[in-house]
Amino acid sequence: MEYLSRLLQLGAMMPAFWFHPMCKSLKIINLCFADDLVIFCKANCGSVQIIKQVFDDFCNSSGMKANLRKSQVFFGGISTQDKAQLQQVLHLEEGSFPLKYLGIPMRPTKWNEADCGEILKKIKLRLHTWSSRHLSYAGKVQLISSVLLGLRNYWMNIFLLPQSIIKEVDKLCMWFLWGNNGSWSNFHLTSWSNVCLPKSFGGLGFGEGTKWNKAMLGKYIWAISHQREALWVKWIHSVYLKGQTFWHYQLKADTSWYWKKICQLRSIFTQEDIDKASSQGKFKIGLLYASLIHQAPVKYHQFVWSRMSVPKHKFITWQAINSKLLTRDHLLRVFMLLESTLCPVCELVDESHSHLFFDYIFSQQVVRHIQDWVSCNWLLCFSVWTGWIEDMRRGVRASLVAAIFSATVYYLWHNRNNCFIHHYSLSVKAVIDMIKKDIMYRLSFSHKKLRGFELSF
Repeated sequence: MEYLSRLLQLGAMMPAFWFHPMCKSLKIINLCFADDLVIFCKANCGSVQIIKQVFDDFCNSSGMKANLRKSQVFFGGISTQDKAQLQQVLHLEEGSFPLKYLGIPMRPTKWNEADCGEILKKIKLRLHTWSSRHLSYAGKVQLISSVLLGLRNYWMNIFLLPQSIIKEVDKLCMWFLWGNNGSWSNFHLTSWSNVCLPKSFGGLGFGEGTKWNKAMLGKYIWAISHQREALWVKWIHSVYLKGQTFWHYQLKADTSWYWKKICQLRSIFTQEDIDKASSQGKFKIGLLYASLIHQAPVKYHQFVWSRMSVPKHKFITWQAINSKLLTRDHLLRVFMLLESTLCPVCELVDESHSHLFFDYIFSQQVVRHIQDWVSCNWLLCFSVWTGWIEDMRRGVRASLVAAIFSATVYYLWHNRNNCFIHHYSLSVKAVIDMIKKDIMYRLSFSHKKLRGFELSF
């Protein structure tokens, strides 16, 4: 390709060659992407004949040959008669937009909903594959983050998606997380807007579609305003800015729709927001996204999302600390008819988060034994408990304590569900043994040294 590029540069020096109007300032003739080659020139016979001659010389010298079936020519702003004349020289089929490259449809005009249908198609295909599997909430969260939102973010990394597509993607992810088969939907007490918040703000870190899309495109503003060493940045400065700064540039009527979308982000992000979103010379999308969230961060996230904790324990603890588990007092608030509001474990007191984890003698016996096991106090009061979590310091010991008490919350909730579904309760010893077994198994795969902290059955 370097040899071909040099031949094209030599051909561009001939008097009959004219650069493409948008490439003239930087003298761009060709771009190479992986195994694809794009060549630009003015749509006249002289330029096209030179390109054709250079390409033929390259094929004769290298022994390679172009696959005409996979090659196309694209025209813009010329008559049908001129197109026919140029095609006689090139002998190539005329391509049509949208042009798909790396799975993304490209077009010179604004995107529409039909162009983005591929995203929904791929997401629904994966949801259909997963529908027959029994997945925990933690497993669903992982699949949403790494697969479904990975597909969405791949497209958001390039364009501003239509709002209808963003809402449909959010709806599919929400149905998959909480459960939906088209005719019914499971209860979910945490709103999707809160679920999408970063973990440091009390959510699951999915990223709210519209805001995340704009934050992802903010990296282009950062690259332009800091004049990063990239061909496309040089092209923007050469064709549009022409010595002006990005923040003082005045949009013109004949600019492309994509450039207009980028410039319109100035009404959302300030120069200060963009500058603060960089760290050690690299742009951080998460930092810019956080600037769009107008609420205080939570203090419990390091405890809940400790790396040492089991993923399914983390999710239940996250729900518990936000009082979002489907206890009977909550079901009653959403006007669900219940035969009884009593705790399914003791059947003596109305069920609530406070009763289930702190007030009931069963949970108190479990917690006290775990306290003795780890030599750490779990205060038996919901408000004091949350304050204790928020004040917990960082470190290996804190991570281990978080893992142990997350397991305790999980198995107390597991026993409650066992009573509700199967109508019998496990013994205190059985619950304690399950907690210890999970923690010891987790520690056996941990590479961290826990000096001065001994655990045993």
